[in-house]
Amino acid sequence: MRARVPVLLLACAVTFAAAGCGGSGSDDAGRGRGAGPVAPGGTFRYAVAGDPGDLDPARTVTDNAYRIFTFAYDSLLDSSPDGEVVSNLATSWKITPTVATFTLRRDVTCSDGSPVTATTVAQNLNALKDPKTQSPRLPIAMSTGDYTVVADDARATVTVHFKAPVSFLSYTIQALPIVCGEGLRDRGLLARGTSGTGPYVLKEAVPGDHYTLTRREGYRWGPDGATNDEPGQPETVVIEVVPNPTTVANLLLAGELSGARVNTADAKRLEQRGLAEQKHASGLTQMLFNQAKGRPAANPAVRRALTMAVDREQLAKIVSGPDGRVGQSVVPEASTPCPVPGVNAAIPAFDTAAAAALLDKAGWAKGPDGVREKDGTRLRLSVISNSDSGPAFVSATELVVRAWRELGADIGIVGGNAQVTIQALASGNWDVVPLLGISVAVPSQFVSLASGPVPPQGINYGAIDNPEYLALAGRAAATADERAACENWNAAEAALFEAADVVPMVALYERWWAAKTATFTTTAFDIIPTSIRMRQG
Repeated sequence: MRARVPVLLLACAVTFAAAGCGGSGSDDAGRGRGAGPVAPGGTFRYAVAGDPGDLDPARTVTDNAYRIFTFAYDSLLDSSPDGEVVSNLATSWKITPTVATFTLRRDVTCSDGSPVTATTVAQNLNALKDPKTQSPRLPIAMSTGDYTVVADDARATVTVHFKAPVSFLSYTIQALPIVCGEGLRDRGLLARGTSGTGPYVLKEAVPGDHYTLTRREGYRWGPDGATNDEPGQPETVVIEVVPNPTTVANLLLAGELSGARVNTADAKRLEQRGLAEQKHASGLTQMLFNQAKGRPAANPAVRRALTMAVDREQLAKIVSGPDGRVGQSVVPEASTPCPVPGVNAAIPAFDTAAAAALLDKAGWAKGPDGVREKDGTRLRLSVISNSDSGPAFVSATELVVRAWRELGADIGIVGGNAQVTIQALASGNWDVVPLLGISVAVPSQFVSLASGPVPPQGINYGAIDNPEYLALAGRAAATADERAACENWNAAEAALFEAADVVPMVALYERWWAAKTATFTTTAFDIIPTSIRMRQG
């Protein structure tokens, strides 16, 4: 896949680029339910839940935008379906905690025909850490901005020197779509266009409606050697903005969409009608609190009480169905290199009586109207709910809000699509996000979300300050032995959970459906572009 979230991917607000599954795909994907032989050319129609917004990969980390990135851009490395790191623009690589060298293919060209060189890659890496860019992708792809880059065009190598050790770079670097050609000369062109090395090029952008991409000629450097000139690969890909999952299901059944994700109750209709399905454990949602000075959640007792008032097991069944599971880590189980055995005991357990007692002890007493007050200040919470997430998420959020009102909180809802969610988080004018989809592939990608500067200088949306977490994360990053490193990463996460800085909520599953006129291979996070085959229906 084009590495993504987190875990990308999710019916959620934010995707923080993840590694995990990918490769060149198979033209047998999704067959067995009446798919006919391949059909030459054609148009593959695909649905996303919301408008992607700004299309500059350095400025955008939303799930919907990455749907376009995966068709239009390549990364230095990728991952195979079994999780093995494979080549993409880099043919070979050598990575240590402080130095990484990538040897590039020499035959790669940009969509405008210009060559892609070591200097091109270096420009991407340097743009990420340029203060003028203020890229939210920097900590996700590189973990830090404390590095220098040396490009050698003659040898086709790029070497990155880090000031301090970094972890899992072979995975996190997959989160960096390589911009090239005219897009590097004028990044303003990327707001509504693409300039990459991928198998498709954006030709039309109609915000809120659709985005049309056309197939490139001569593409032969995809993940693990994939090409886009196999029989049946589509000439055109149309990504349509369809917010309502019931509408998406109807369009699939009518043959007006070739493929899409449908995780709601509408999936039952698709199953009954015999559409091909691929299902993956994909990611998870987190509860995030705003701990900025003066906000109610700056008090650890408030965070722990709000956590204990929520039945995460019940939420898991609402969001992910009868097999729904609660989250145990900041990283989805499908992709984490550091599995967490059993339920994490550091997460405050569901106990409404204990939650109320904790608030009482902290001085938050219920007033005549049932709302708690302390020193004349009401327990007023601004709660973010993402409308792009679908009806199940809305219902789950409503359940959380009801529980908090019964606990004695006065709730105001901030609702909107993924872009509104990002804007609300960045504004700092919020208190809790009960179900925020944060898709990261490795625990090191989460550090910038749980420490460091707040927006606009950073992406520590919750203004988290947990010295124990930072110390353990630093120890993990400096540890060469993976098992020992994972012990420290797990302990670091436990420090976050113990303080209720972040609370894993619901493990998510993605159900991908193909109409009978197309087949494709999916990962937990996306469709593999080079796997798509149009079929004679």
